[in-house]
Amino acid sequence: MVSLALVLGVIGQMLSIRTGFPSIVFFLIFGVLVGPEFLSLVHPLEFGEGLEIIIKLCVAIVLFEAGLNLNKEEALSHGNIILLLITVGGLITMIGGAAFARYVANLSWEMAFVYGSLVIVTGPTVVQPLLRRFKVKPNLKHILEYEGVLIDPIGALIAIFVVEIVLIESGHTASGFVPGFEGHMMEIGQVVLLVAYKFIVGGVLGLLGGYAATFAVKRFYIYMEDFVDLFMLASALAVYGFAEMLTPEAGLVAAIVSGAIIGNLNIPEEEEMKKFKGKLTILVISLLFIFLAASLELDYIKDLGIYGLLVVFGLLFVVRPVEIFLLCVRSGLSIREKLFLSFVSPRGIIAASIASIIALELQQHEVEGGNTVQGLVFLTIAISVLLQGGAGGFVSRVLGVNDKRNKVVLVGANNLSRLLARLLERAGKEVRLIDTNRRLVEISKSEGLNAVEGNSLTVDGLEKTEISSPDTLISLTTSDHVNVLACRLVRIDFKVGNVCALLNRLASPSDTEDMERFRVPLAFGKKIDVMDIYSKITEKQYIVFRFWIKKETIDSIIDFEKLLPEHLIPLIVERERTDEVFVYHEGFNLEVGDIISILDVDPLSPSPDILRETEKELIIEV
Repeated sequence: MVSLALVLGVIGQMLSIRTGFPSIVFFLIFGVLVGPEFLSLVHPLEFGEGLEIIIKLCVAIVLFEAGLNLNKEEALSHGNIILLLITVGGLITMIGGAAFARYVANLSWEMAFVYGSLVIVTGPTVVQPLLRRFKVKPNLKHILEYEGVLIDPIGALIAIFVVEIVLIESGHTASGFVPGFEGHMMEIGQVVLLVAYKFIVGGVLGLLGGYAATFAVKRFYIYMEDFVDLFMLASALAVYGFAEMLTPEAGLVAAIVSGAIIGNLNIPEEEEMKKFKGKLTILVISLLFIFLAASLELDYIKDLGIYGLLVVFGLLFVVRPVEIFLLCVRSGLSIREKLFLSFVSPRGIIAASIASIIALELQQHEVEGGNTVQGLVFLTIAISVLLQGGAGGFVSRVLGVNDKRNKVVLVGANNLSRLLARLLERAGKEVRLIDTNRRLVEISKSEGLNAVEGNSLTVDGLEKTEISSPDTLISLTTSDHVNVLACRLVRIDFKVGNVCALLNRLASPSDTEDMERFRVPLAFGKKIDVMDIYSKITEKQYIVFRFWIKKETIDSIIDFEKLLPEHLIPLIVERERTDEVFVYHEGFNLEVGDIISILDVDPLSPSPDILRETEKELIIEV
């Protein structure tokens, strides 16, 4: 059963990469198909009480990974809006969702508020894949991402709080009865204090656990160099478990807080750890969502009929816009930007997980309606993800909120990359560098360049550059293998078509074959002696000049790079006719009027006739 779920999870991830839709769409379909409703191959309820434990542990891992990727600087840059969305916005969503569930689907007020509390959360596991498909302005991207990350534990605890109130209303108290009005209000007050206590306990333990784990890694790194990622996973689960032992559900808050602390304290092997946690989270989400979908009883969705659809549409197209336009009055966002934020609010794995846990709890207390709410939550997830995933790109273009900037991402922050970045910026391009070497990133920043520390061979690392399909990626590291794989990754996961990679003159046959097999163009049109060029730039033994393509010389520069000796390397091409800027690569078609910037690492050597006889301009002399 578990093996089948894992296999289907891998297939779902492959389909997600191929189509661009969030993977949970395929997990939902697969889970329903292999569950008792159809093929009857997966029966999650056979786990008994263990199913709830599995769900909670999986949710803890998902939240910890979300906290790891929480960038405090980006979150604080939109702090006021995000704070309003995860507090007042959550309350508006709960009340609005409850109202639609009560008056449209005719649920009891108790179950209506349970539904409203469950759909507060959005979640990064669905928001990020959608934003990867359509490129929007950075401010909108950050608001949606951090709303999803921060509202997950808040929404989960609010849902649990609402269920506790429902159980009190149903007479399921610790003593088994509600002793009059005064006792009734006292129990509700106790629930309020209990939820506040869960937040405090989870927050404090998450804070202490995150700092303790970070201190341990930095202090004893020499002893745990090979298993930092496993140590951090164990630490996260230990913090979660200890918080749960003190008070149930506090572990959810502890997981995300400890992840946020660890992710912002620059520990050794941080990128490797995030890569490991990212893969583990993918595995966990695959397994969890297929189990949850398999446990879903479709009859409860069928019974809702058209009214279930109307509840979902009311939540997406009435409640969400009201929330956004009320809370973003003084945000400085345009009407078009507010409309886009109103449109994008997909529900995901946390809503499904908590809905399943609550359905089990209500069933144990013999309170009716839990399965109906679970079905309505899954219907909300399916419609929101399919609708917003399918139409999000179109909506962003119609509203004019898509990011039209076409930037160049340079993998590697070495001196050749920084030189190329300065030339591109001089020509008017936006440039971002990414490197795992913190020192090179800091040097780049000190030179005024936009650089981020990250692993270019991971999706999470590349997302730091905010790369998307219209952009260009040039990989210029000292590793030919990394250069080729980085280009392949952005083509597959980010649908970036404009890529090229640097290849060392002494590159291995396998790397050369990979470049040809993956159809990655050769940067600068030829293999170069990487270390020699880095050395020449470091020692300032180079110049850069511009070369104009004239009508009378266009016919003589076919295979331009082959005309140049080894010490001359074409870097960028400025096309005045269309006001475009390109990085020169193998097979590039030059046109009359193009201006080529050429790096000369041996200025004393003679130049070919074509360069001596044509107009040139020296732009960098050292």
